[in-house]
Amino acid sequence: MILMIMGVLCFTVGYVLYSSSKKTPETGKQASNNNNTARTSVASTDTNSSTTPSRASQGTFSANELEKIVSMAIADGVLTPNERNLIKDFANSRGLNYSVIIHDVEKKIAKSGGLAETEIVDVNKRQGDDFEKFIVQRFDKKYFKIKEWAGDKYVNGTYAETTQNPDLLLELRTRSETAQLAVECKWRNNFYKNGILFATPDQFKRYQGFEKQRNIPVFIAIGVGGSGAKPEQLFIVPLRKIKSNFISSSVLQRYQKKLTTDFYYDVQAEALR
Repeated sequence: MILMIMGVLCFTVGYVLYSSSKKTPETGKQASNNNNTARTSVASTDTNSSTTPSRASQGTFSANELEKIVSMAIADGVLTPNERNLIKDFANSRGLNYSVIIHDVEKKIAKSGGLAETEIVDVNKRQGDDFEKFIVQRFDKKYFKIKEWAGDKYVNGTYAETTQNPDLLLELRTRSETAQLAVECKWRNNFYKNGILFATPDQFKRYQGFEKQRNIPVFIAIGVGGSGAKPEQLFIVPLRKIKSNFISSSVLQRYQKKLTTDFYYDVQAEALR
């Protein structure tokens, strides 16, 4: 009888221990899965939080950079060809829609009281004409006479031959000598790509041809900033010192001239100072 009781007790204890041992691994496995899930969730949250500010920062940087370019373009209320090219380069480099940006800029110009796009050509021509007058006034009438003053008038592609020549053909007369020189006048609102694009490649070749065929030195008068009638900077560059239709700022600095003094032409050196 005693042996039977002891057997029952041993069986009961053994069954309880066996049941406990099966539940423990399942519980541990579930806890482990919960921990892994928590770690994955935290890692995902950290990844999102780290990438989101980066994208936002990048977007803000691009917007600020574009805003500077747009502000420069509409500062004077006129969207010039050079400013359009600058915005186009920016849009292409960032993969942005150039047409959308230009449309937005034109709207801002309209709201600021600037000029409509159809008036831009007239404004640019007026600035150019004013700068030509500014240059002419720097030549003392006592010594210089204007032989030719080329105009820009044409219709249906028909224009005078002199239209393709430099703007001014002048003659210097003193008691001891007589000499001719030509001047092409260009006013620009600001520098573009660290320099000035003063002509098309074809125009540049025509100026070179004029200088060679007529044996008359040609000078490029460039006004920058301010207005055509009152530029902020003035440069007089000999055509023979230019290799293309673009003049870098470093080259221009060698030929900067004071705005308030008259021109002096050194015939022997063929230098306009």
